Amino acid sequence: MAQLQAPSQPQAPQPKQHAGLFHRNAPAQPDFKALTEDISNLSRRLRLLEESFTNIRRTLQVTEQNMLGKNKVFATDIRTLTSDIGDLKTKIAEIKEKIFDLVKELKETAKRDEVKVLEKYINFWNPVKFVTQNEVEAIVKEMIQKEKITKKK
Repeated sequence: MAQLQAPSQPQAPQPKQHAGLFHRNAPAQPDFKALTEDISNLSRRLRLLEESFTNIRRTLQVTEQNMLGKNKVFATDIRTLTSDIGDLKTKIAEIKEKIFDLVKELKETAKRDEVKVLEKYINFWNPVKFVTQNEVEAIVKEMIQKEKITKKK
């Protein structure tokens, strides 16, 4: 856009000097052609300024509408993010609680050394060779029957 210069103060056109019959110098006649050109020039400049002002106003309105639209979008995004952050905080608190519970349980479990001691005792006792109560009862019954059979003979 061409830069407009501020109009300098219009100067009154210099009247033309005419020799008159009775006066040495006749009254000065204003130059209407120059005055008309100055007025049309000022009118043209004023129209350019008005158009420029109108274009700037339209641009400002579009910018304001865009900003309002973006503001709504940002407000919605901020609400969504705030909600998501709240959810994440809740989930993190739940995870912390579960980790603390897990740590408590792990503190109550047997240590590796304790398990090794138990393993040595189990291997020493060899519980695989232990007999259950039902097996003992079956063995006793079998022995009693054998005794009866041998007494009958």
